[in-house]
Amino acid sequence: MPSRAGPAQMKINHQDNFHLVLHAVYKNPPDATQEQLSHLEGLTLRRLDELNVDALITVMYAFARTSYHPSPVLISRMAAATEADMASFTPRQLEHAAWSLAHVRHRPSPTWLDNFACALEVNWDYFRPAQLAATLVDAAACGLATLPAATLADQLPASMRKAAAPDAATAPSTMARLVWSAGHFGSPPAPAPAPASSASSQRPGPQAAPISASGADAAPALGAAGGGRVRVQVREEELLSWWEDEAVLEAAAPEDLVLVLHGLASLGVRPTPAWTSRLLGRLLGRSRAEAVGALDARHLGLLGWAALKLVEGQLPREWLEAYMQALRARLRGVAAGAAAGQAGVGTAGAEAAGAVGGQGGEGLVAAAAAGVGSGSGLAGAEHGGAEPGDVALALSSLAGLGAHMAGGAEGAADVAAYWRGGGRWAALSAEEQTLLRILGYGPA
Repeated sequence: MPSRAGPAQMKINHQDNFHLVLHAVYKNPPDATQEQLSHLEGLTLRRLDELNVDALITVMYAFARTSYHPSPVLISRMAAATEADMASFTPRQLEHAAWSLAHVRHRPSPTWLDNFACALEVNWDYFRPAQLAATLVDAAACGLATLPAATLADQLPASMRKAAAPDAATAPSTMARLVWSAGHFGSPPAPAPAPASSASSQRPGPQAAPISASGADAAPALGAAGGGRVRVQVREEELLSWWEDEAVLEAAAPEDLVLVLHGLASLGVRPTPAWTSRLLGRLLGRSRAEAVGALDARHLGLLGWAALKLVEGQLPREWLEAYMQALRARLRGVAAGAAAGQAGVGTAGAEAAGAVGGQGGEGLVAAAAAGVGSGSGLAGAEHGGAEPGDVALALSSLAGLGAHMAGGAEGAADVAAYWRGGGRWAALSAEEQTLLRILGYGPA
């Protein structure tokens, strides 16, 4: 009797199924192995021309939720695709695009930033409050410095009023990010660094951090407008009293307190010394060493600048010591992580060239590499968040506060070692290098 079995079925190799591999990584990012992530990268690069913009955002978001830093080819293609289609994006797509590019410290083109700002204005009312606040901060990390006039005048002030309402149940992280965003997008451009002779009065420090440390002149209330500042219609007393709640302070992460302090300083708000000391004490006080120790170099830079603008008189010596100890730990951490990070970048670059090579991809690789420099692409990943601009801002702010980390043998060695590695000193502008040399913070 003849067999009724059909022809042999081709075995499906699920390991080469792009969607299944992506789903596995996206669903459980902490469980993804280095081999699995590298495989997903290779699959993505092989079908790069087939993926639509939403798929590219999803892939980049999956990578960003892990410690894996993808190929510059993929980063540049995702940035180009999102730039072209920004007008059709949903809040989720805007959130994931900004967060993914900020995670790898990629600075998109000016057109990308302009398109993103316009898309934010169109989608503003469809964001959830926490989603909106996070997206604003991530967009700023990508280089966004301005928002449409209607957003500054109406949309952002309205969001802050709603967040501060007693029945809003706003999380401290959301409120902190909104306050910081008001300062970042609504304050005038930062002035040039002050001469060394005025360090004790108001040295804002080098302004090369991923998040701007721009300052503003003192204002009686957040509602005051001028100089391009956002016209926030929440009274200063309401905002400050929101942060006086002990339950709010207990729930706030150290990063939240840094952002609100920096946002207020950028807006020109001057809380009472007691209010400022209370928040700073939760970061730098003797029983709070773990708080400042949890901050990365970016937040340490913002904290130093905010303290310089808000504090009247001298900070307690033990607070300055806690700050310097945390910064020194970050500089030492860079030395430990730089070698591993550099090895990962080299491997990713070789795999990218191999995956795209043979498919007419040499030009794409070259173009992607040309768009990756200091403060963009993979450059920030090597430093684990301790970018040169962040460290420079922290050091110069520290000098303005009357302390000097290079005064001791260990501190001097840590600072010099940081600047000597990874081309970090060369990443600073000539003005920043001059200022740091005057302060005794050079690579020698």
